[in-house]
Amino acid sequence: MVGNDFGVAIVGMAGRFPQADTIQEFWNNLAASKECITFYSDEELLAMGINPEFINHPDYVKAKGEVAHIDKFDAAFFGLAPREAELTDPQHRVLLETAWAAFEDAGYIPSDYPGDVGIFAGKSMDSYLMLNLMPHFKRVFSSGSLQAAIGNDKDSITTLIAYHLNLRGPAITIQSSSSTSLVAVCVACQSLLTWQCDMAVAGGVTLGPPIKTGYLSQEGGITSSDGHCRAFSDESNGFVPGTGAGMVVLKRLDDAMRDGDHIYAVIKGFAVNNDGSEKISYTAPSVDAQARVIVQAQKLAGVKPDDISYVEAHGTGTRLGDPIEFAALSQAFMGATEKQYCALGSVKTNVGHLDTAAGVTGLIKVALAIHHAKIPATLHFKRPNKQIDLTNSPFYINTTCQDWLPKSGVRRAGITSLGMGGTNAHVIVEQPPLVDNTRCDAPQYCIFPFSAKTDSALNNGLLYFSNYLQKGDLPDKRDIAWTLATGRKAFNHRAAIISGDLVYTAELLKNANNEPFMKGEAKAQPKLGWLFSGQGSQYQRMGQQLYNQWPVYASAFNRCADILAGNAGIDIRSELFTAEISNEQAERLSQTWLTQPLLFSVEYALAQLWLSWGITPTVMIGHSLGEWVAATVAGVFSLENALQLIAKRAKLMDSAETGAMLMVALSKEEADTFVNNSVAIAAINSPTHCVLSGPKNDIKMISECLTQQNIINKRLRTSHAFHSNMMKDSAQELRFAFANIQLNSPSIIIISTATGMPVDANTLTTPDYWVEQMLMPVQFSAAVQQAQQQFDCDFLEIGPGSTLVHLTNDNQLGSNLLRSSMPTFNSGSDENKHILETAAILWIRGHNLNWSMLVGEDPRRVSLPTYQFDKTSYWVPSQEEQGLQTKVNEVVNHAETKPKANSIKQPRPNFSTPYEPAQTDTQSQLLAILETILGIEGLGIHDDFFEAGGNSLMLGILLAQIQEVFSVTLSFVALINDANVRALSEHIDNIRNEDPDALLTSLIEEIVKNEIES
Repeated sequence: MVGNDFGVAIVGMAGRFPQADTIQEFWNNLAASKECITFYSDEELLAMGINPEFINHPDYVKAKGEVAHIDKFDAAFFGLAPREAELTDPQHRVLLETAWAAFEDAGYIPSDYPGDVGIFAGKSMDSYLMLNLMPHFKRVFSSGSLQAAIGNDKDSITTLIAYHLNLRGPAITIQSSSSTSLVAVCVACQSLLTWQCDMAVAGGVTLGPPIKTGYLSQEGGITSSDGHCRAFSDESNGFVPGTGAGMVVLKRLDDAMRDGDHIYAVIKGFAVNNDGSEKISYTAPSVDAQARVIVQAQKLAGVKPDDISYVEAHGTGTRLGDPIEFAALSQAFMGATEKQYCALGSVKTNVGHLDTAAGVTGLIKVALAIHHAKIPATLHFKRPNKQIDLTNSPFYINTTCQDWLPKSGVRRAGITSLGMGGTNAHVIVEQPPLVDNTRCDAPQYCIFPFSAKTDSALNNGLLYFSNYLQKGDLPDKRDIAWTLATGRKAFNHRAAIISGDLVYTAELLKNANNEPFMKGEAKAQPKLGWLFSGQGSQYQRMGQQLYNQWPVYASAFNRCADILAGNAGIDIRSELFTAEISNEQAERLSQTWLTQPLLFSVEYALAQLWLSWGITPTVMIGHSLGEWVAATVAGVFSLENALQLIAKRAKLMDSAETGAMLMVALSKEEADTFVNNSVAIAAINSPTHCVLSGPKNDIKMISECLTQQNIINKRLRTSHAFHSNMMKDSAQELRFAFANIQLNSPSIIIISTATGMPVDANTLTTPDYWVEQMLMPVQFSAAVQQAQQQFDCDFLEIGPGSTLVHLTNDNQLGSNLLRSSMPTFNSGSDENKHILETAAILWIRGHNLNWSMLVGEDPRRVSLPTYQFDKTSYWVPSQEEQGLQTKVNEVVNHAETKPKANSIKQPRPNFSTPYEPAQTDTQSQLLAILETILGIEGLGIHDDFFEAGGNSLMLGILLAQIQEVFSVTLSFVALINDANVRALSEHIDNIRNEDPDALLTSLIEEIVKNEIES
């Protein structure tokens, strides 16, 4: 059997490559056999500050594999101050964004992952530090040398990413020249297979200024004379320099299979070695060492050369390097039994040599090739290098994008990356195991949630996702929903669509104003009040679609049905779901003996469904019958006891003399004028709406009177006059039903609609309360106003229709969210779509959802478009970019010279505090200092230093500036506790107003302390 019993799965990938900002664009370019080298005009190069003498040189090649917009970065997304972003190497910035995108492509939030997540990466030489920052040495480093060092040093590139992404596994910077990123992958695999981490991201980056540049080519050198890389060709004369970044997310294969991950390819073997000194020179390659590393990787993978049908070579197109690499491959494949069965290629013919990012770029290419079952073309090849004998080797150069159909049926490849100095890496990858695609159908509707840190990023992401959905061969909609919900961090700017059709979803995403499209900004830790409906909201078939779709709902409803069937002889399933829809059945459902058990069961099942979705109430309010459901959910009653009492209550109320109830658009004081021994106020639903209850004739006369006065009134669909004296005998009979019934303290706060106030356990656990609750008017208006005042909560109606939503809205509680669980009678709305829309709106509002209960059975992660960062230019221009062309010796000899700097500040972001300008001279000076340190314009005196992107290093700079400007020494603790200009100015002014002798003494003590420490 081929292979070993372990593997490392590539579950996520991201990158920035020449003419491709995503791996999807990268693959499209490869599949189209596109060369992505940019050729520049003289004007473009002159604008970059390239010396005209170079540009006019006959051997100067005006070409490069360029990554666009490397000056741009989303500093606010990662909490960096603009000034810190300016001082940070663009390689750090791009790799940070790439790592974030790779985890999103994998469908994971790394900070939430239950295991340890490691990072292994490296970068190229820091040209930004040398060309752009160093000439401003005095301006930049005198005020933040450590910050600039951290943001540019190779050592910190992985630890900075670990910090910003909260990765708690190994964070190791790898540096081995051109093989850096593939060596990083190998070390990550070692860490995973030795259980030092449970998930890892690995890769590398190469980019920096000058952004647009060429290179001097020399005869016999390593760079191409015409800007084209011709790997293994007889016309080859070197590579084209390029820039790029790539990261892959890795997991142990067993874990990835268990977790339903999207697997591009599986790493089955890997090896790293070095040439040592057995070669012509330090920079020369070694055939034996290269061959040995390939054989080692094959042995670890448990494969033979015949099992490998493609090799992604280092393939730089140099006269010396290509024949040596080919000789090493031929030596390693010596045991192959066929000739020219294995394709040989090099991505450098497409994008150039990406230096430290070259190896991972080759790996990403191969993983995509395995995923798409196609081998991209190697460009510019006509005839092999004269020192390369393809005919008698296992290899051929693939010159067209072709289907990958190996005889073995398993797509398997090797990737080689070679570093200057002789550190060689080779990796064996193969297609992932087949997954059983037989599973239950996806739900009819899914929630597709989106979020971003800013509204602009959200809108850009929605548009990008819309374009994605218009392409063919899309994943299962439940997998898209699952990945969006659990594989993306939820930010405050949110949107969601409820849809059952991906094409329809794409159309909706194009237009944010479309009605089914929901957007909003989440609140921090919002509270929620549950409103349980009362009698009168029932209708035929209520809850049937929920019953058929959601097992939790069906299970809870069935429990109620079984209890009622056994204890009360009521078949609620038949009454709701199988009885013929008719006026007679509608009239039957309005009979109190049946209505109340039905409504209780529907509301109880709804409550259990919401709880399973993670939506928990802060407080509960029940309208009459609804208060019994609230008490049961809170544990006051057991379900069995509650249904026993409800069935008894319903029969007792139904046996009373029939009556009527009338909704009137009157205040309580106005409604009181109709109250007498027969007629009572049954409910006070809002300051302008009440319900009157009493004998039918009395209610009829009141209705006619109000109609004559053009006052809105409406008869309710009830058979009796509830909450009136007509219920008195029934209420007293109910008292006997409480014998042997245990009542418990509530686990959730309940605001009583009998009193309009929170009700304590001692009250709720006495039968008297529940007896009197039948008679007392429903103080719904007072209850919701109390909930608003005490909790400032949103409200969710638990029951059929939206009666309580409208009543709550009439109370004018402000901007709080009001939503119903089920559509209104005869609305024609689908119950499943309606409740999912409510769930989505609650999530947009900031309420957490248990997505595992919402997306259907057996969801899997899939590759989806990643976060669309807001890009702002953070760039300290070099002297050449400014047109100064200062000679090197002038910079060295005149370090104090301050060339014109990039003094642009970023505009004031959205702080949690409103803007307030300086009111004193001290505050004005402090704001000027902070705006310079942070690189932000328009700071206010209440803005928090850390919220603005400040950190402990910047805090040290601020302290030094304060000491220099104000001659005042402050401690770190003073600033950390209250880090805003108002508080700082008070500290400074208080110290400056102290006794001068005491201030002098403190300064002398500080000087002596520093002398002793030094």
